[in-house]
Amino acid sequence: MTGHSWDRLFFVSGTPPKVTLRSKLSNLVLPMHRFTFLLFVFPLAAVAAAPLAPGDSVRLTRGETLFFKTDKLIDAPKGQEFPLLQLDAVRKVAYVAFTKRDGSVIAATVPNDAVEAAPADGWTDLVRGVEAFRDQRYDEAKRLLARAVQDPQQKALAAAVGARVNGALVAAGNARAGRATFVTMLQGLRETAEGLVKLGHLSLAVPLDEGADKLATAVGGEGLPASKIDRATLGKGAAVAARAVARTRQAVALHKLVEASKEIEEGLQAEPTRPELKAYDAKVKKDLDEAKSRFEQADKMRRFHKGEVHALTAIEHGLKLAADFPQLLALKKEMSSAFEERTSPPVTPEFLAAAKVSTSRAALEQGHKLYTTRCTECHDLELLDSRGASGWQRTVAGMSRRANLTDAEQQRILDYIAAAQISVEALASK
Repeated sequence: MTGHSWDRLFFVSGTPPKVTLRSKLSNLVLPMHRFTFLLFVFPLAAVAAAPLAPGDSVRLTRGETLFFKTDKLIDAPKGQEFPLLQLDAVRKVAYVAFTKRDGSVIAATVPNDAVEAAPADGWTDLVRGVEAFRDQRYDEAKRLLARAVQDPQQKALAAAVGARVNGALVAAGNARAGRATFVTMLQGLRETAEGLVKLGHLSLAVPLDEGADKLATAVGGEGLPASKIDRATLGKGAAVAARAVARTRQAVALHKLVEASKEIEEGLQAEPTRPELKAYDAKVKKDLDEAKSRFEQADKMRRFHKGEVHALTAIEHGLKLAADFPQLLALKKEMSSAFEERTSPPVTPEFLAAAKVSTSRAALEQGHKLYTTRCTECHDLELLDSRGASGWQRTVAGMSRRANLTDAEQQRILDYIAAAQISVEALASK
């Protein structure tokens, strides 16, 4: 097959040479045997965009609170991705898959106007394609495998797997007229699954082999090739890796990188070649190193005269990278009084004298209470000098819907923040 495009395969009568995937896939050999004429053209037209359907990856178009029934699960940031379970047009909600710590999956809800299709990813399409083949959703399998071929990184693997799947489906449809061809194509599926195991792609090998079983059952008869892999053992590893991917994605979205690193380690032990985990591993390690650097910087600066403000800034920046970094959390706790002074100082006579604003003390106290209670339901408070007046206006407005704040309450918070910024700066300059 050297010189031929992998997205268009022609199988002709005779005994073609063995087909070997290029580059890193060179160890996966797909032997072809003598069979009657079969023409397979990969269905590139199937790549056209389709409406959102169960199983699709969706991402949040804005920050949203996820609920399970009436219980709040988490506050998820804009851009976080989830597998779609169902769109309910009547209730105007989307059900998405949320993976709990124990690996169980529950259906969480968000407003359906808060989700959109996530960018296409070749590996995800490839996994979902073989899973659709396993579940006998053959049209969907063809569509997803065809789309996976468009990803340059997955093109060779997706084209080879897609060729086997489509060839087996064509042969199964003509099994009565050409049973020998079906046996050959089924053997190809078994050998492909075995080759995928050797490459470490358990999440592809297991569903592909299970799909071959179902196809063989549908056709029936004796003498059909049996599985070549230990699905029971390999399936457990694939399940661990899949759970780790879901948990890692959720943890990274919430900047819980210590938790993510543990999930990644467990997932890669189960399936070392899992692409999502390898990509996350590099990014998480980089950000954890940066968080550690921020901790060391903060720990050093707090020991200098007037270095406290720089230490607080380093801690805040570090926790924005890794919200569960233990040393940063411990240092923040140790410096809690200093954090309060620069994030949410109480409205005292000293505060009022320094702020010199016309807003009444009662209104400022109400703003302080709203800010320190309602605005901490989703996240920790930030340093008051982390943004200017316009930045705080956008932030408070953006969070008001999730915190159920009225326009009057938003204004109280903004009035307090504006006075607190002046007060903190004035008192710090003394």
